[in-house]
Amino acid sequence: MADLIELNLDRPTAEDLRNALYDLGEHLAAGRPIPEMDAATSRRLGALLRDLDIRLGGPGRFA
Repeated sequence: MADLIELNLDRPTAEDLRNALYDLGEHLAAGRPIPEMDAATSRRLGALLRDLDIRLGGPGRFA
């Protein structure tokens, strides 16, 4: 069995993640511009990325 990493997301963060991944996919597939994030979305996704990095053994920030 694979080494599992679990994160619990509230609905706004889950929606932000879904939307960011969708926007990235559309950008890569069709060259659609990636829309700018508002400050609240940026904070939520930043916190998610920090938590994921910590669970992967990182310091929770990127150099």
